[in-house]
Amino acid sequence: MHFETRFQVAGTPETVVEQFADVPLMASFLPGTSVEAPATDGSYPATLIASFGPKKIAFKGTLTNRVDKELLSGTLSGKASADVRGARMAVMMNYQLAPAETSSTRDSGVDAGSARTDVRLESDAQLTGVLAEFAKAGGVIVAEALIAEFARRFSDHVEAAAAGRSPARPAHNATLSMTTVAAAILRRFRRAFFSIFSRAA
Repeated sequence: MHFETRFQVAGTPETVVEQFADVPLMASFLPGTSVEAPATDGSYPATLIASFGPKKIAFKGTLTNRVDKELLSGTLSGKASADVRGARMAVMMNYQLAPAETSSTRDSGVDAGSARTDVRLESDAQLTGVLAEFAKAGGVIVAEALIAEFARRFSDHVEAAAAGRSPARPAHNATLSMTTVAAAILRRFRRAFFSIFSRAA
């Protein structure tokens, strides 16, 4: 599965890339995800707990984050498996940051107080076992919705920091529930709906 998304956040790319370098912070923006202290190779043991009604499935694996602060880019990759019909996943998310052009940057150069950053995410996911069946049954839509949820939480965090508020880490979600997924999908289609009608107006 391949999907892309773009969004803007407050702050300069040099500031935003520091947020991407914080793996525990990045993991906190993904529902149901938690990480432990890094291993000697720099990877982070990670757990994703998903609930399907009363049934919960724990995926255990690792997260690795490679950041190039000079190029304002990086790759967040992870792999995990669960003891359920050979369920395995491997996800790679490439991110690229760039200054966003605004009226202030066009007129008077970059103003650190109003600077914004374009964030481009490009992700690929490989699912095997029972997860492959899930992918065929609309997994792309769900995956896109979860990435959109990640972008929303990340954006809220950065916007709070840029506004001088103390950005609290998102409340830990013990599980990735289908309610969370459904809410993310609903937000995705609501944005698309209003976008279509705003262009037609």
